[in-house]
Amino acid sequence: MDTGVLIEKAIKMIADVYDLEAADVKKAISGSEYPLDLPTMVDEGIYCFRGPDDEVRYENASLCLSNKILANPGVAKALLPVICSRVMQWDREDVNELLLLIRQAVSIMELNPDCYKGSCFIDINGLPSEDIPEDLGSKCRIWAMDKRGMCLVGIDADQVMHVDDMRKS
Repeated sequence: MDTGVLIEKAIKMIADVYDLEAADVKKAISGSEYPLDLPTMVDEGIYCFRGPDDEVRYENASLCLSNKILANPGVAKALLPVICSRVMQWDREDVNELLLLIRQAVSIMELNPDCYKGSCFIDINGLPSEDIPEDLGSKCRIWAMDKRGMCLVGIDADQVMHVDDMRKS
């Protein structure tokens, strides 16, 4: 397999998954205070080169490499604030978009557990939200609500429920 192609595919995968520009991902890699030796990382991840054909092997290997890249604390430090900023600037149109952004941030933090022990750039108690109806306060914890009444709920702010459904329960 071509190491250069694999590295480019991994960078593009990160950019696509996190809605970033590939140039910004490259900048995070090159500017990391914890230098990455991508060709060596590819060699170390040789076990990822599995699959029935080259397309699947490249896909599997680039996924493995992209996770190794995101597990670099310097890369995480550069990319996580961008995602967390998007969380705090959420337009309140679709709570599923907010949930996706939160999951993106959490996925990077989970790859860097020593750097983010229970803390994040996101103030989960201060998420942008439409005004939450007072009658729902005792039903369950509502973290945020969009303009259509869809709410981000659950202990880990990982479920979506409409206000009408909460009133019925």
